Amino acid sequence: MNSATQKKSFFQDKDYHAFTALEKAHFISFAPYAFQASVLLRDYGILNKLQQDSNGCDFETLKSEVSVSAYGLRILLEAGIGIGLLFEEEGKYFITKTGMMFISDAMVRINTDFMRDICYEGAGKLKESIEEGKPKGLPYLGPWDTLYEGLSVLPPKEKTSWFNFDHYYSDYVFPLLMPYVFQSNPKHILDIGANTGKFTIQCLQYNAEVEMHLLDLPGQLQMAKKNIEEAGFPDRFELIAHNILDNNLAIPGQYDIIWMSQFLDCFSDEEIVHILGKCKQALAPGGKILINETFWDKQPFHSSMYSLQMTSLYFTTIANGNSQMYDSRVFIKLMERAGLKIESIEHKIGTTHSLITASVGS
Repeated sequence: MNSATQKKSFFQDKDYHAFTALEKAHFISFAPYAFQASVLLRDYGILNKLQQDSNGCDFETLKSEVSVSAYGLRILLEAGIGIGLLFEEEGKYFITKTGMMFISDAMVRINTDFMRDICYEGAGKLKESIEEGKPKGLPYLGPWDTLYEGLSVLPPKEKTSWFNFDHYYSDYVFPLLMPYVFQSNPKHILDIGANTGKFTIQCLQYNAEVEMHLLDLPGQLQMAKKNIEEAGFPDRFELIAHNILDNNLAIPGQYDIIWMSQFLDCFSDEEIVHILGKCKQALAPGGKILINETFWDKQPFHSSMYSLQMTSLYFTTIANGNSQMYDSRVFIKLMERAGLKIESIEHKIGTTHSLITASVGS
């Protein structure tokens, strides 16, 4: 199946029976409760208990082993049957394959915690966020204009869920990207949106000569500094506190590589063009801009496409009100508007990632 055929199949349900389509529509209509009940079935340990006992558990056994009332347990179990996390047979409850995936798959757990701790309360502000272009759900977390201003001061549970989510979709691919990054033997790499410094640490470990320059907001840079030094690198890095959206601030220095990993999806179309314009001015002669992204239209699986599209709604309601996980075709047009020449694009790195290499256009 080629990619065009595969992508087309994601959006068509002509092969569904009408009743199947109706069932899916009903599931959507009760989705908020399905999510909350699923999380409680997980967090009360009910699904874990069912997974541990392949012979099933009766109601009284579950009631004696979980910290929830008989009423609460009954309604959660019944909801779990409808959701598809468990089933009942001859008075005993058993976990389904979906239930096992829900509690054991790392990506599912990370996504679930992120939705519960970061997104859920603010999700109801989607309409206002779209209409006003501002993250109207963010006040549930803190009094900031964008979430990035408050990342370093989030409460521990929320901070853990956000960084677990952020890191999961980038950390594992960094080792795979090192040969691309160092193909031209760069001496100075600018890591824009350095976050907690994990990409910088990977580069310092990979190459003994490279000098890393980290550009981000002050709060993030302090976290990065601590992590880099704890990784055993007291030098070979520079911290650059910088608001990338400030038109009056040029990026200081000249760099062989300017690196941005899942950074530009945190900005609007016009902001991306502006940021890339600033990057052009900070390239050394012959320098390259490398952009690591997860484009929803380049995903091999429906679930990964869906996750990225739903993450766009997080950007709308919580993060900043105006960015998204991009369609690659939209993103490439923005790069061209910024006057960049696309030299190469590698898709499906680590299955889900794309790497764009660009230079200053003629």
